[in-house]
Amino acid sequence: MKDTSTFKILWILLALTLFFLAACEKEALRPSSPETPWRFIVTGDSRSEGENNGVNVKIVSELAAEIVEKNIDFVLWTGDLVNGYDDPETMESQFNTWRKTMSPVYDAGIGVHVVRGNHDVGEPEGTSAWNNVFEDLPDNGPAGEKNLTYSVTHKNALIVAVDQYVNEEQRINQNWLDRQFAANTKPHVFVFGHEPAFEADHEDCIGADPDVRDRFWASIAKAGGRTYFCGHDHFYNHARADDNNNPADDVHHYIVGTAGAPLYKWSGLYEGDNSDYTLENIYHARKHGYVLVEIDGLGATLTWMQRTAGGIYRAADIWSYTAVSNR
Repeated sequence: MKDTSTFKILWILLALTLFFLAACEKEALRPSSPETPWRFIVTGDSRSEGENNGVNVKIVSELAAEIVEKNIDFVLWTGDLVNGYDDPETMESQFNTWRKTMSPVYDAGIGVHVVRGNHDVGEPEGTSAWNNVFEDLPDNGPAGEKNLTYSVTHKNALIVAVDQYVNEEQRINQNWLDRQFAANTKPHVFVFGHEPAFEADHEDCIGADPDVRDRFWASIAKAGGRTYFCGHDHFYNHARADDNNNPADDVHHYIVGTAGAPLYKWSGLYEGDNSDYTLENIYHARKHGYVLVEIDGLGATLTWMQRTAGGIYRAADIWSYTAVSNR
């Protein structure tokens, strides 16, 4: 009787072991579930001239509410947070006004990634006010650009902020940027800075040195990026930089200087030195607003949300792409 009981126990243990191994094998063969869709917002140029301590508090407050309501993961701000001034104490006060206005976003635990614009540099040039207020930015940038130029990874994306005011001639630390791209394993790549890569309204832009711009632009394309976000010009403009090759890998130029700064008029023509690129103007708006970026696996959809009467933001320009999964 004892031997029979032992035999039965061994058979039960064997059956359980086989069941467990089969379950493990089935789990190993099952494809991993796709990543939950996520989203972020892009806007910039919130400076105000002569009131509210250098910040358009009304529009920034609206945008802060939109950011929280949209349940995003983070926001990218493309510079000129404030109007700027000629002493660090006033600059710091203006930055604090901007940050206080954005407090609902910070309090909601939403990431805030900012980059300097020309009005954020101050006169004389310095970084003390910026660093005092934005000391919580990533400090993984190149020497001399800590807390100014940086990169972060988030889910299936690499996000890179490029400061353009440390080195006036080069404008972008391309060698550092190339290293970020070389080490990247994420399919989505998003780069943002303050100045446009191609001349729109302002002549002072990355495109003022076409060779620097072309190297920068080609590096984004090679890294699998499909967009570059900037501000400086106070309007929304979405253009495709056609390299006269395969349109499926062209990088799109997004000017989103739409967070409250005085809006500019513009001809709509990219009349600077565009090298071998042809700029196709896809959508233009002289409105305040933001771009909502929604990521679903390899798919990305970018929607321009345009301010209408009464502070209502409605979708206008929509563009989608599919990233290449080869990393």
